[in-house]
Amino acid sequence: MLTEYQKFQLPDQSNENNITAEVNYSEDPDVNECKIIRFTLPDGKKMYVKREHLNQILFAIGKAEDQRKMIPQKIRTVHWFETVLGVKATKDIRKGEMINFPIKASVPCTYVKELIGEAKFKDNYNQETKNKSGIITPA
Repeated sequence: MLTEYQKFQLPDQSNENNITAEVNYSEDPDVNECKIIRFTLPDGKKMYVKREHLNQILFAIGKAEDQRKMIPQKIRTVHWFETVLGVKATKDIRKGEMINFPIKASVPCTYVKELIGEAKFKDNYNQETKNKSGIITPA
C-alpha cells in the first residue's frame, strides 16, 4: 500500500478526457493510507471516493480469478483429534448397551497447546511428524 503522496493519470480511451487520481494528498488521518482517492475531472472539478467503493466496483466487474485474488485468505495449522463417543441407550436397544460413534474434528494448534500444555504438545507434535499421521489422540 502506498503511504506517501502519489498522482496517477487515468487515460481516456478516446484521448479526450483524462482523469487524475491522487492518494495521500492530505495530513488528515481520514485520508492517509489511501482511504480516500481524489479525482480531478478534465473541467477541474474534484471528487472524493472511498477506497472501499472502488474495491467494490473492481470486485463486481472482475473475473472469477480476479475476485479470488481480492478475497482475504488465512492459513492456519490445525490438528485432527479423534475419539469415540459412547452413549448409553434406554429405549429401542437393549438397556445398558453402549453405542459408540467415532468422531474426527479439526482443532487449531493454539487450542491444543492450551488444552494439553506446551511440553505435552511438543511431544505429541514430534511423535506426529515421525508417524506422519497428522492425528493427535488424547493420552
